[in-house]
Amino acid sequence: MSLRQLNKQIAQCRHDAEKQRRSALMLLGQQQKQVNQHLGNVPLPVILGLAFAAGFILEKIWQLPRTSQMIQLALSLRTF
Repeated sequence: MSLRQLNKQIAQCRHDAEKQRRSALMLLGQQQKQVNQHLGNVPLPVILGLAFAAGFILEKIWQLPRTSQMIQLALSLRTF
């Protein structure tokens, strides 16, 4: 393979990578816009209430002896 062909191939790969990057950014922007539209329909007090309730429930579940032991066991097994 000649150096000229290699340079053309590198330029083509660079062009393709840039095209993929722009497409990914465009898709990410569309998804972000959709999420913002959906979240805009939900009132803020409802979101805060759900977050508080979820935190309260998770705290109660964490305080159960078996739950915390299982999670600690899973974390310790993850090191192996």
